Amino acid sequence: MRDSFLIDIICRSMKALLKKILHYDKLYPIFKDSVFYHLFKKTEWNIANALYWTPWNGFFIIWVTWTNGKTTTVNLIQKILNDNVAPTVSISTADIRIWKKRVPNSKKMTSLDVFDLQSFLSTAKNSWCKIAVLEASSQGLDQHRFEGIEFDVAVLTNITHDHLDYHGNMEKYSASKKQLFKNVLSNSKQTKIWVFPSDDIQGRRWFEEIPIDKKINYACSASAILKATQIIEYLDHTEFTFSYLWKLYRSHTQLLGAYNVNNILAAIGVAIEMGLDINTILPSIESFQWVDWRLQKQEINWATYFVDFAHTPDALEKTLSFLEWQKWDHRLITVFWVPWNRDTEKRPIMGEIAWRYSDIAICTDDDPSTENRLSILNELSKPIQERFLAPWRTSYIIPERHYAIKFATEIAQPGDIVLLAWKWHEQVQLTNYWKRRWSDYLELKTIKGNS
Repeated sequence: MRDSFLIDIICRSMKALLKKILHYDKLYPIFKDSVFYHLFKKTEWNIANALYWTPWNGFFIIWVTWTNGKTTTVNLIQKILNDNVAPTVSISTADIRIWKKRVPNSKKMTSLDVFDLQSFLSTAKNSWCKIAVLEASSQGLDQHRFEGIEFDVAVLTNITHDHLDYHGNMEKYSASKKQLFKNVLSNSKQTKIWVFPSDDIQGRRWFEEIPIDKKINYACSASAILKATQIIEYLDHTEFTFSYLWKLYRSHTQLLGAYNVNNILAAIGVAIEMGLDINTILPSIESFQWVDWRLQKQEINWATYFVDFAHTPDALEKTLSFLEWQKWDHRLITVFWVPWNRDTEKRPIMGEIAWRYSDIAICTDDDPSTENRLSILNELSKPIQERFLAPWRTSYIIPERHYAIKFATEIAQPGDIVLLAWKWHEQVQLTNYWKRRWSDYLELKTIKGNS
């Protein structure tokens, strides 16, 4: 084990050095599609696999891929199976849960580096975990970070605009996610389960065209085997009814927003196909608490603050549309941002969405890094600048993140709703000058303590 640890450290160090020598960030878009790059990623996987003695072998493995909602769905599935089947490990953007132990995911990656992934699976195996629920990003699938792993269950939640800086277009983006379902179809596992969203165009198409016996679809709008109806949204919980095999079930959740009902249905679909009874599943759903940084709520000076990892146009619109209905005759204040050099096409789209739903929109920095921070903010706020704002709508551009959040708290009046979107869970900010420690959570906590 000591030798494996030393080899792991050496491999990681060599990889980091190689990235610096090759100017990885600048050259990556050029060589990412080459045969040599994919060969390198496969070789890297085989080394990690050997170091940790094939830790995934023996696990019942569930993979969840989505543009939005992957983390919530992963943790819902983990809660249901932990409660009712066997010790379960889950790895998501927000955190890593090994049975009842939870640690933050500090890697800034949805799909972990092959060495980190194998390391966590090895730890989980030593903790008697039998099931693994893992979040699969399109980049992770494309870069062979899961090479060699055979999945039992593949779950799709939706496919919307994201990561087009990496994939180039929506067709390639969808194709990368489809690899997950091809893996289940072609592997040697006895169990093969697919879960699809019928509210999503791609989900409907794949459900109909891909031949497999154990598959289930779910929806809130379209026809589906699992169909939600009568969704009632509140600021502290959500109530809903769903049907399965011509029988109706009434339930509730601490998760906020109708879109989270889709996440719940996906988790229920997995549990049903694994043989669990719905009446066994529901207590786990109803006792499930929110996922950190996903529409979390705080009260400061009688104003209501929500923090949410709404980093895509679809996610931001769903969150803002929910909050707009909850504000009544008060104001909705949105502080939002986008990162550097990533999917620049979505910047004006997110600016348009923020303008459409918010009474006050505040644009600020995310991770400008090597891209000029002002050019990012100009693209983000362009739709707002080009519109004649109604008297009750205002917009601000405040580059420094600290002052943007502080300003939002200063102008918020009792009854107002304030949304801080995007960077809640991260602990580092990449400015134009240096990398600095940063936490939106601690920033808001400090403001609350001083108020």
